[in-house]
Amino acid sequence: MANYGTSVRGLEFALLEAISESLGLERDYIDKTLGMHGQGIALNYYPPCPQPELTFGLPGHTDPSIITILLIDDVPGLQVLKNGKWVNIRPIPNTFVVNVGDQIQVNSFFS
Repeated sequence: MANYGTSVRGLEFALLEAISESLGLERDYIDKTLGMHGQGIALNYYPPCPQPELTFGLPGHTDPSIITILLIDDVPGLQVLKNGKWVNIRPIPNTFVVNVGDQIQVNSFFS
């Protein structure tokens, strides 16, 4: 987990630099503006359910972080809200899904 966490942290900083540049800012602007920011790792395991129609997943939510990086396996279940409707995301094993979190939306990165 330590090696994985370190690698994902590097990916996070590379993505933040790319986001900064795409906004016309200096590469390290978002990182400098937010100062120290933490990293959390959560693991979810959902065993097969004999009656999946009776189960509930997580409720609709936004991510409070700056970005969320999800490592995807072959189990479906991730959805996004598009045009007011929940849409299933087709899982592509061994890929990452990157969600822009609330901190990007609520912070104005322009001087």
